[in-house]
Amino acid sequence: MPKSYTALKASENNAEASLYIHIPFCNSKCSYCDFFSVTDHSLMAKVLDRTVEQTARFIDYFGIKSIPTVYIGGGTPTSLPLPLLDKLLSFIGTLPLGEGSECTIEANPETITIDLIRLLSDSCMNRLSLGIQSFSDTTLGTLGRHCNSATALKAIGLVKEHWQGQLSLDLISSIPGQEVSDSIADIDTAISFRPDHISLYSLTLEEGTPLAQHYDPDSQSIDDNVWILAADHLEISGYRRYEVSNFALPGCQSRHNTRYWKLLPYIGTGAGGVSTLHDGKGGLFRISNVPDLEKYLESTDLICGAETEEIIGKSYIFEYLMMGFRMTAGIAKSDFAKTFGREITEVIPETIADWKNRGLAVDTGDSIALNKGGLLLLNQFLLDALSELE
Repeated sequence: MPKSYTALKASENNAEASLYIHIPFCNSKCSYCDFFSVTDHSLMAKVLDRTVEQTARFIDYFGIKSIPTVYIGGGTPTSLPLPLLDKLLSFIGTLPLGEGSECTIEANPETITIDLIRLLSDSCMNRLSLGIQSFSDTTLGTLGRHCNSATALKAIGLVKEHWQGQLSLDLISSIPGQEVSDSIADIDTAISFRPDHISLYSLTLEEGTPLAQHYDPDSQSIDDNVWILAADHLEISGYRRYEVSNFALPGCQSRHNTRYWKLLPYIGTGAGGVSTLHDGKGGLFRISNVPDLEKYLESTDLICGAETEEIIGKSYIFEYLMMGFRMTAGIAKSDFAKTFGREITEVIPETIADWKNRGLAVDTGDSIALNKGGLLLLNQFLLDALSELE
């Protein structure tokens, strides 16, 4: 066992840690997706058994005593047959979940059935994240989604009728050929169901994906204003933006994702899962599970063939800035000082001063944050901060 793991085991900083479980299976692969997932389900049962085993070993080895949030993502977790999903959910129910823990599972519309909702309702899950992406059949075709608008509408109807937990809907905007009116129509349809939370992502054409390979900028335009105006429409409709791409009704922000953005400890299990733990020495330790089912199953050690990385010094500061400034609340000065022993205004004074002078950042006294205009230029802000750090 590497010395770094021994240090992590001895650290009390990870006694409370969130849990992410990666289920790398889908019924079909969307043309825009670059997440690790496979459509061959032949190893599904074996991979699930190994994931459950790894989760139990991580919790024991790293001394995790309380799990405030759980997130089952993928892939499509609900592509698991109900008996396998029941096995996973029953296992999670035996873990040291914190009082009032938030437990989320992702699903695609075509997997939603009454039997699935009943299974989820009888488990510890209390938040369902439904990947809609769009209600337009044309847009869904562009994205390579194997689901049409009618299926999506039926799925949400079933959820609203039979699900008692929170509901989050995922939408994608700025898709090739999409007009502002198309994205607004998607949002209007989504909010007609009054979900607790909506994620509105601006499509990124990831290198190597079928959509990026087939995208022709000469014939398929992307209007940069689509996402901006769609986001404005969400806020006008009562959904408060609390992060670059996330909007919620009051009190319904994703607690799990917020812990990511604050770099609080979490373990990620399953093939392709990622953990970020505090090393007890003022840095982070990242464990990235191998995104390969065969290799994940072949390994018998604690980390299942994972790659590891120590994040210390300026790298840690930059990652803290990169994640923290995604949130509309920005970074609390007291949290930064507690973490690094220095004031944030001493670490990147020129960047903060410049962006404040340009009307793109605000200092509330307790925190530093980018405003609405500044968030649109987040990448440039981070480049300025990185340059100053170096």
